[in-house]
Amino acid sequence: MSKPTLIFAPGAWYPPTAFDPLIAKFPDYTCHTIAFPAIQQATTVTDLQLDISAVRTLVECEADAGRDIVIVLHSWAGFPVNSALDGLSKKVREKEGKEGGVVKLVFIAAFIPEPGESLLDAFGGPADWFVRDIENGTVTASDPFARFFHDVPNGHEWVKTLRPHAWASNTSPATSAAYLEVPSSYLLCENDRALLLAVQEAMVEKARQKGAVFETERIKAAHTPWLVPEVMDEVTRYIRRQAGEV
Repeated sequence: MSKPTLIFAPGAWYPPTAFDPLIAKFPDYTCHTIAFPAIQQATTVTDLQLDISAVRTLVECEADAGRDIVIVLHSWAGFPVNSALDGLSKKVREKEGKEGGVVKLVFIAAFIPEPGESLLDAFGGPADWFVRDIENGTVTASDPFARFFHDVPNGHEWVKTLRPHAWASNTSPATSAAYLEVPSSYLLCENDRALLLAVQEAMVEKARQKGAVFETERIKAAHTPWLVPEVMDEVTRYIRRQAGEV
C-alpha cells in the first residue's frame, strides 16, 4: 500500500518554511506546503477565496493523480482548508469511480470552523493581541514570541519569519466543514497561549456533537510544537500514525 501525500497548511503569519524542520522528518513521503495568499500577498487579499483556491488546487492535483492525501493544518488554516474540500474526500471520490482523495485531516492547535463562521466570530471579536494596520488591510500579533514560540529554543529567529496577515481573511467566513466528511484527529497543545487548550477542547466537542469523527491526543507544548526539539519526534510519530503507519 503506497503512502499518502502529506500536505501542510500553516497558520496565520507563518511562512510555508515553518514546516521545513518537520517535513525533514518525512523523507519517505511526498510532502507539499501551501503558500497562502493571505500571508504571501496580504495587502491585496479581500476575502478567503484565494486561500480556499490555493488549498483546492493542490489537493485536486494530488487526488486526480490517484493519490490519497493527509492534510496537516495549523491554527487559522482550519478556515480555508475546511472550506476547500467539497467533493475531494476519498469517500466521495470512490462513489464517483475516482481514485485518490483526502483520507485524514490532522489538526494541530487549529480552528474547527462552522460554515458561516469567521475567525473573529470564533474568537468573539478581535483578540486583544491583534495589531491592525488599517491602511494596508493587515493584522499582526503583539509579542509573537510569547504568543507562538515561547517554548521554542530559537523562537526569536522564527519571529523574524512571520509576515502580516490579511485582515479580510479573518473576517470572511468559512464556507464548508470538511471535518464532517473526512475522519479527523486533533493534537491538543496544552501550553498554547494563542489558542487556549480549553478553546481547542470546546471546538472538538462541538464538532463531535455535529457528527464529526475526531480522535484526540495531547502534547505538552505550545502553539508550534513541531519546532520544540523535545517533542518534535512525538509530533512526527503522531502524524505517521494518522497517515496509516502502525
